[in-house]
Amino acid sequence: MIESYNSIVDSLLNLMMYKANILEPSGRADETSFLHNLQALREAGLQVDFTTYDEGLGDRFSPQGINERSSKLFQALCSDCHYVIASRGGYGASDLLSTLDWDHLKLQNPKILLGFSDISAIQLALYTSLGWPALHGPMPGSPLWSDGPDIDLLLSMLQKGRPWHGELKLKSFSEVGPVRGTLLGGCLSVLTNLIGTPYIPKSLKGSILFFEDTNENAPRVLRFWNQWLASRMFDGVSAIILGRFHSMEGELDEKWLFQRLLERTQCPIFFSEDFGHDTPNYPIAIGTEAEIISNHLNWVLD
Repeated sequence: MIESYNSIVDSLLNLMMYKANILEPSGRADETSFLHNLQALREAGLQVDFTTYDEGLGDRFSPQGINERSSKLFQALCSDCHYVIASRGGYGASDLLSTLDWDHLKLQNPKILLGFSDISAIQLALYTSLGWPALHGPMPGSPLWSDGPDIDLLLSMLQKGRPWHGELKLKSFSEVGPVRGTLLGGCLSVLTNLIGTPYIPKSLKGSILFFEDTNENAPRVLRFWNQWLASRMFDGVSAIILGRFHSMEGELDEKWLFQRLLERTQCPIFFSEDFGHDTPNYPIAIGTEAEIISNHLNWVLD
């Protein structure tokens, strides 16, 4: 009787646990930090499975490697898990977009894809093609995951489930009244490469865009920005939030860069130190409604 009772209790507890599938759609998890962070996810009450890339297939960017990464991502998106978590960024996410069976994915329950950097390509594609929201935030296989308030907030969100809400502190370059819109964004260089493809909305009118990046120099960022301007992707955008542009190369710094971006852009621009390839990197929902009031971004994902 006791064993039967305990079995029932364990089954009920498992039903209440949120399931997460961690995989490697881009780079390989950093082994020095991953095991510790994996344990943190499990201690937060998540049921976690980790699916590794089959190193026996060789190069991740070969046809075999792309097929392997795409297959693992597709299986996770079609599974009964609640969250699909990228172990880390790197390169290669955009390889997978044209290989996914989007018609079949339309029949699945939406999954929250957690990640940032290179993963931004998949997140925006899921929103554009399926209307699925996503979560821009720290990845457990990256050395950028560190024990801080951003990780505490992320673990609390994943443990409790939706609804989620978040807030970013902003700095304004000019006096701006309340701004509302659909929150979309991620890594600027990665998302720039989606312009002209089916994986980015044809119009971003009414959106609040957020961008961050790393290891770029100011002239390259201006080149990306000109692509958005020339493609008229900023037409009707409600506002743009610039996060950290970490480890900028060359002599020109963020202050110089942001001034040049401000001069070229008609919509309001804000700056936040709360997200980017750095810590803290607070979670930001992709594909939900948000508002900016008194230099604070507030979002809710039901």
